[in-house]
Amino acid sequence: MLRRHPEAKLRHLPLFVLLIISLYVYNQVMAVIISADEIKKSLPNYSPEKAEEFHSVSAKQADKEFESVLKTSQFEKVILLNGGSASGKTEFLMTQLEKRHCVIFDGTLQTPEGARVKLERIVKVNKKPIIFSVIPDDLGRAFIAFLHRDRRFSSSHFYKTHSGSRKTLLWITEHFPTIEINLIESSYTRGQKMVFKELVFNDRQELLHYLKKIQKDEADIMKIVNDQLVG
Repeated sequence: MLRRHPEAKLRHLPLFVLLIISLYVYNQVMAVIISADEIKKSLPNYSPEKAEEFHSVSAKQADKEFESVLKTSQFEKVILLNGGSASGKTEFLMTQLEKRHCVIFDGTLQTPEGARVKLERIVKVNKKPIIFSVIPDDLGRAFIAFLHRDRRFSSSHFYKTHSGSRKTLLWITEHFPTIEINLIESSYTRGQKMVFKELVFNDRQELLHYLKKIQKDEADIMKIVNDQLVG
């Protein structure tokens, strides 16, 4: 008995049905996400209590995976997440970005050099880089969340990533004036639910002015956190 190929059956469906099927399939496509934190979980002898010991290895592996995905993915857009530890980046990704048709690198993006390398690689393969930076409305609150995470890091990691990510974001804005940059403020409701608000600027100069105003070195962040915890 001759069996008809599935594609042959589809050709006989009404156009509006084909459009509905195509839309359904399109909406099922998820972003390709590269995350050093997820890679850690697959490493031998890893446990959340030893997360800091595995950070360098997982970060390098994430970079290699990112480079490979850039060459093979059909997605034209590449999102780089930016922001300090426990700022809400992963929560924002899972609730706002996961179903976008793009490649997403979930990291802190805490050094200009690391950002430069990633941006140049994205452009080299003719893809569009987009920055989403998640900044907590309250560093003290973010630090408390950092202390209560399963993944254990020293306090210096918090200060370093929050200082470095702001510095890098300013650097990107100054050196890549055409790249789309989205600033997201994370906060908590009274019911302790994390919510996000996009910060909107009239032009690039206003964005630059804001980023310069929020620059803080590690000592500044340490003082803010300590003052809030003591207070």
